[in-house]
Amino acid sequence: MSLQTKKINQTYPDLLTVLSSTTGEGLTSSSKRIFDGKGTGSPLWMSTNMLQVDGILNLKEYSSEPSSPTVGDLAFINDELYIAKQ
Repeated sequence: MSLQTKKINQTYPDLLTVLSSTTGEGLTSSSKRIFDGKGTGSPLWMSTNMLQVDGILNLKEYSSEPSSPTVGDLAFINDELYIAKQ
């Protein structure tokens, strides 16, 4: 989706932001909660090197190992959690 043809009042609810005591700080090494443009909090917390989910995390389930996993991919295979590594 492009914001080029949209007006601010039509798109700000869809934009994501982080809670910070410093305006315009963005992501740092400290985790911050992710909010939408209306200020509704999500279950996601992020930093420059971490993602935390407070709630349910749904992962795709496979019947066998994916053919081309990327390092760090998570998958449930036959009720077991796998993390792709090098």
